[in-house]
Amino acid sequence: MRALVITGAGSARVEDVEVPVPGAGQVVVDVRRAGICGTDVELFTGQLAYFAQGKIGFPIRPGHEWCGVVSALGDGVDPGWLGARVTGDTMLGCGHCPRCAAGRGHVCADRREVGIVHWPGALAEKVLVRPLACTGCRMQSTTGPAPWSSRAATAGGPPPPLTPGRGSGSWSAGRAPSGC
Repeated sequence: MRALVITGAGSARVEDVEVPVPGAGQVVVDVRRAGICGTDVELFTGQLAYFAQGKIGFPIRPGHEWCGVVSALGDGVDPGWLGARVTGDTMLGCGHCPRCAAGRGHVCADRREVGIVHWPGALAEKVLVRPLACTGCRMQSTTGPAPWSSRAATAGGPPPPLTPGRGSGSWSAGRAPSGC
């Protein structure tokens, strides 16, 4: 599969990389859209503080703002995730420490960050993530409720079934691109 790889400060290219295979408790998402933000610019320029702190180095596969469709499941993942439209959390805690057990994986001492810290990003055809880091997307009218379902509401299971939106079928409040 193709993915953007930042090979050094100010240098990037699209490379052929291995297709991710989901392990236990993981899913593969076919990326439909990905965003580029200031963090990605700092990764590209080598100016992100994590470089100076020794947390990361080149090469790096960026992309932490994305949406897509779950296309493969690892062992132990609820089959309801297959085909779900999702977006994901950048912060991936270890899932085992007291902080993660308390729902505070974003401050886990062994945290990974999709597309930033020790986890390949979504500026690629596919991205590997844990379903607990996914939030389901739903199409809504431009005047309807926000398109993101709550992870808390799904209790860690798959997102609720997708229902067609009303009206134009575009994302409400412009918070996500159509086509996710």
